[in-house]
Amino acid sequence: MKERDLRRRLGGLEPPRADGARERAWQVVSAAFGEREPIRPTRARLRPLVSVATALALLAAALSPAGRAVLDTVRDTVAPERIVRARPALFSLPADGRLLVDSQRGAWVVQRNGSKRLLGAYRESSWSPTGRFVVVAGRSELVALEPGGRVRWSLARPGVSRPRWGGTRTDTRIAYGSGTTLRVVAGDGRGDRLLARRVAPVAPAWRPGTGHVLAFVDPAGRIQVVAVDRSDRRLWSSRPTPAVQALEWSREGALLLVRARRSLSVYNFAGRRLFELLGDGSAPIAAAALGPSGRSVAFVQTARGRSSLWVVPRLRPDASAARRVFTGAGRFTDVAWSPDGRWLLLAWADADQWLFLRSTGVQKLVAVSDLRRQFRTSSFPRIGGWCCAS
Repeated sequence: MKERDLRRRLGGLEPPRADGARERAWQVVSAAFGEREPIRPTRARLRPLVSVATALALLAAALSPAGRAVLDTVRDTVAPERIVRARPALFSLPADGRLLVDSQRGAWVVQRNGSKRLLGAYRESSWSPTGRFVVVAGRSELVALEPGGRVRWSLARPGVSRPRWGGTRTDTRIAYGSGTTLRVVAGDGRGDRLLARRVAPVAPAWRPGTGHVLAFVDPAGRIQVVAVDRSDRRLWSSRPTPAVQALEWSREGALLLVRARRSLSVYNFAGRRLFELLGDGSAPIAAAALGPSGRSVAFVQTARGRSSLWVVPRLRPDASAARRVFTGAGRFTDVAWSPDGRWLLLAWADADQWLFLRSTGVQKLVAVSDLRRQFRTSSFPRIGGWCCAS
């Protein structure tokens, strides 16, 4: 039999009960699309660029032969350019920089060309300000590493957690948790000292640049902003905020993004709240990130078994319009901007995929599958940061 005839016959084969599987899957997809509901940011102009049907088709296509039948069925219903097949491995990053990834096996560095290096059995990795070094939490130590894996120094401390590195290229500080306390040490491992005896289990955030200004959350849920090298002088503190989960300064240090379980706020350097991006009754927020320009925000919300990625293209005093960029079944766990701000990396745990989305209008979408296998972990890997622009 000629190869062409064999290909034609094989192409016509379908798995057992394919018609029934196709029909059942399409009923699920169409029903989910019909009952979709917006996850409302305040005064937001919602623009769902990718439908629930698209996201479910992507998930199905990645997981099963029946899913490929769903993909063929949905193709005529949604924009064809939104349907992509996931790559089987991370061959390269779509933009300059390197990724830090945390897995059960340890911390990894991923280069632009897709090559990966396991740094060791560490947890909760973080880049230094210019990406020259990495700080990680060991079992009972704080460790500073080169991206190639060479240990520069280590500091034995009990219960190390949430290390963060800040400062300039030549004058840096590291803040980290040790039990319930918050400590600070110089970037060369010297001068370790106590900063606060009790803090909330939230990673601290260094304001970029000189001055060594640190934001952290106290046990009452207040955001404390402290000048570390000025006798730990408190610059300002907020009112108690329920369930604060993450802090992030903008690259130029003018804005502080505060993510709580159901709120997303932006403060200026003086402690004034400039923006409250979500209204009452908002769905839980799983992740958020300021764009490199400091003028845009990406965030993830989850409701009724589905997750949505939203982008605020530009923070405005009158109204910060949010656009729904991508929606899918299950959990989105992380979102990160590329150093140049042109791409968003979305972690889709339940699909075992990363999605790279061109952030301007979502002109392009690249999916990468099988992340657990690639990072040798049974739990879905976490994104530690995408650094740094050349």
